[in-house]
Amino acid sequence: MPSSRMSPSVVQRRLRLLASIGLGIAFSAGGSVVERSRLAAADAHWNGACPPTIPQHCPPSDCNPHVYPHGPMSPSAPVPPSWYHDSIPLSPGMSAPMGQPSQPFDPPVTDDPSETPSDEVPPAQSENDPPAAAPDDTPATNNFDNINASDFQSSFASTQSSFSAAPTVIGDFAGGGFAQFNTTIRVISSGYAAGFGSPNPTFDLIAPGGSNFPDLISVGPGFDVAGNDSFIDTYDLAEPLPPTDAPLAPGPGFTYDGGTIVYTNGSTGTDAVAGDPLDGDLWYYNYVYTRSLGGIGGGGDGELRPVPSPGVSVRRVKISENYSPEIRDRAFFNYSFFNDFVGGLGDISRFVVGMERVVVEDLFSMEVRLPVAATYGSRQSLNDAEARDMEVGNVAFIGKASLFRGNDFMWVGGLGVSIPTADDTEITMDGFDLVNIENKTVQIQPFTSVLKRWGDWTAQAYMQLDLAANGDPVHVNNNLNDPGLGTLEQVGVFTDSNLMHLDFSLHCLLYQRAQSDNGLNAVISNAELHYTTTLQDADLITQNTFDYTALQNNFDIVNTTLGAHFVFGKKNDFIVTPAMAIPLRDGFDKQFDYEALVQVNYLH
Repeated sequence: MPSSRMSPSVVQRRLRLLASIGLGIAFSAGGSVVERSRLAAADAHWNGACPPTIPQHCPPSDCNPHVYPHGPMSPSAPVPPSWYHDSIPLSPGMSAPMGQPSQPFDPPVTDDPSETPSDEVPPAQSENDPPAAAPDDTPATNNFDNINASDFQSSFASTQSSFSAAPTVIGDFAGGGFAQFNTTIRVISSGYAAGFGSPNPTFDLIAPGGSNFPDLISVGPGFDVAGNDSFIDTYDLAEPLPPTDAPLAPGPGFTYDGGTIVYTNGSTGTDAVAGDPLDGDLWYYNYVYTRSLGGIGGGGDGELRPVPSPGVSVRRVKISENYSPEIRDRAFFNYSFFNDFVGGLGDISRFVVGMERVVVEDLFSMEVRLPVAATYGSRQSLNDAEARDMEVGNVAFIGKASLFRGNDFMWVGGLGVSIPTADDTEITMDGFDLVNIENKTVQIQPFTSVLKRWGDWTAQAYMQLDLAANGDPVHVNNNLNDPGLGTLEQVGVFTDSNLMHLDFSLHCLLYQRAQSDNGLNAVISNAELHYTTTLQDADLITQNTFDYTALQNNFDIVNTTLGAHFVFGKKNDFIVTPAMAIPLRDGFDKQFDYEALVQVNYLH
């Protein structure tokens, strides 16, 4: 009978089987613990905006939590999405379980690719924290050069380059360069003539080639100037008339100023002598033609003729014309037509070309302006009709700096310098120089302005001083009666009156297109009031019978300007501005009947 005891080899085999079964159970239980730790660690890194209690199935939303049952996992249950990741987040000091790579945690993939989180792990969020706000997908507003930007939705800084945010002041200034001088030219004719007849003799000039008779005619009863007898020895003379051998008026504008003829009793003297004149005896004659130059209104008693100073209508620059306080890059062009300019200068057309360049963004810019005018010429001959010409004016350089910039308010200041590039004034007669005025004045022009915006409205205020740093040398012929025998001599230095300009403008955005294109995108109205005054009495240069001064001792000019800006271009960078300026005063404070303007700006 076989023994009941098992052999050692059988026992060993059974022990090995039991050990294998036990180890399998242990590893299975350990695997469940590891997987649950893995799930908990993964969810610790996910911060959604879902409620604390996680439902079995979350609806599609911005939140994508892990979904898994609370109970033990069934072998046949589908594996949650987070189980597909191979890496386990580890706390500091932990090492990866056996067989697990040590890699960064990869957040779960969502159903919507656009909602897939980035690789960056967001910070933990507690239950008391408010839900994270959804990101704003609205693109940032860019209102630079955008005239359609609402003033309530954009700051002044964001619209600072927009023309509608800081439109230009149009202006009104006549440009200066008109003056007056007063002088009297005396042309004297004298000589000897033979007298015939009594009591009112006529006279035949004693001159070679004389053929006309009579040449001179006496008027009136005559006088006994010598006083030694009762004979008449002095007569007044009538103005010589052709045909005659006597000198006539030397030119247009001269008037006969009287003369006398005296009995010399055959001598070559110039004073009357006693005696009984006989036919053929010698008499001495002397008569004068005079011409007044200058005077109020640019003329004198002899002739109402304008008198230019250097650079008529292009001598002085008013910076507020086509001006904005904004610091911007632009090129511009101004045209002004002045009807019936003061002082008898007639109609004047003036052109200004200029450019402004930004030196420091939003802070400082430099500008240059050059005026040119079809105007009264700087060179005039008194023997000819009034000459008109194209005159280049004084060029101006302007620096402008932003002193304060807010959401709807600006304050700027600056300095302009006008240098003498216009022609000198030259007045001639018979080909000889009478008067020369050198253009040497440098104008210093400090200015400041403010701008305020509210809604579709903009208001601006501007102040400028126009100060003469030096004067213009004035030269006059030292023999005005016979310029051919004289030379020019400096009689003084004329200094322009200092000026102050005050300007106020109101702008309103009347129309704007919803989307800019190459056509008309906006219309902005302008209403302006301008005031210009002199700060001291006019300078005066005087020498003998010659006076040179301003057209009027003081000015107080008030004008109004009405116009509109028409904005074109896809970038709202091309602006055309028609306008009209009208004087509100009369007399010499009314410098023109009206001014018609067109201004063009190109922003770049």
